Amino acid sequence: MKRLRALGVEVGDLPAGTLDAITDIEGVHVGHVAMGGEDLNIGMSAVLPYSLEVKERELSIGRWSLDGGGAISGLGVAEDFGAFSSPIVFAPAPVFGRVYEALIQQGIQRDSGLSTGAGWPPIVLGVDDGAANDARRVYESAREEDVQRVLATASSGQVDEGNVGIGRALRAFGVRGGIGTASRLAGSYSVGVFVAVNGGLPTGLVVAGQSLLSETGAPSLGPQEFAAVIATDAPLAAFELRALAQRGALGAGRCGLWNAHTRAGQVLAFSTVESKESTVDKTLKERPALEDDDLYAVFAACVEAVEAAILSALVAAKPLRVGGQTLGVLPAAALQKLKGKK
Repeated sequence: MKRLRALGVEVGDLPAGTLDAITDIEGVHVGHVAMGGEDLNIGMSAVLPYSLEVKERELSIGRWSLDGGGAISGLGVAEDFGAFSSPIVFAPAPVFGRVYEALIQQGIQRDSGLSTGAGWPPIVLGVDDGAANDARRVYESAREEDVQRVLATASSGQVDEGNVGIGRALRAFGVRGGIGTASRLAGSYSVGVFVAVNGGLPTGLVVAGQSLLSETGAPSLGPQEFAAVIATDAPLAAFELRALAQRGALGAGRCGLWNAHTRAGQVLAFSTVESKESTVDKTLKERPALEDDDLYAVFAACVEAVEAAILSALVAAKPLRVGGQTLGVLPAAALQKLKGKK
């Protein structure tokens, strides 16, 4: 798997974490599974805020969405209380409901009462990957067991990128999209991101202020929507995490992934510091507040990490042949424009 740093490309001025991935945030796990036969390019991905071995733990969360966002579940608790305890699963849009049902079953195994501190309500992000798949076949091929597999295979180590999990059929900037991840350090805190890179115009890719693509992409743009998850070990409250999610969208906008043609966008941001206003034990937990300088350093790290993750997804992608046509990848010449630049 090609990675940016191995190719001599660095994005931004801030240092990356050890893995340059969302799993640099302690406790965060990521898993991918492929589904269906070899002729289907479908899969799903999961970001776990902590190991499922932990029975009860509630964290703070914030959200940004474009035009209401795409398909997402679990908004009631997440937005009303700014808290969650569920894995976050990226799934193809046609199997959204099936994934939701499987997560309910997983939550029942943790707590038969489906408490908000043990996986309720499930958080599912539906991603439209219809550019390379037939929706009916996607619906027929996915199983609830696939959800259990993606949770069981999630790990805290290096994250696979490119055309894995939900990234198997994504299209971006007229070439093949996919999954990208990155992390950045902001003083004593870290920010990690996980992006489903889907959308963007063929000439729209801009990284570090540098336009990377000419009009050589596929004429069909595919679905114009994206989704991302941001994790941090900074002790942020829900309203601060909403602001962090907005900065994640800013990073997508700087790259051109979010543009005037984007029809849906979702960014979730969470802190691994346990929720201050916890519904698990109904007590008010003490948590240090960040100074403004530290908070805005975390915001800056988020923007850089999103930029890096988007480019990293494109670098790791491989060509795909669909319907007699080949969907290409980011040309090597595009990366040459960035080498040696900070």
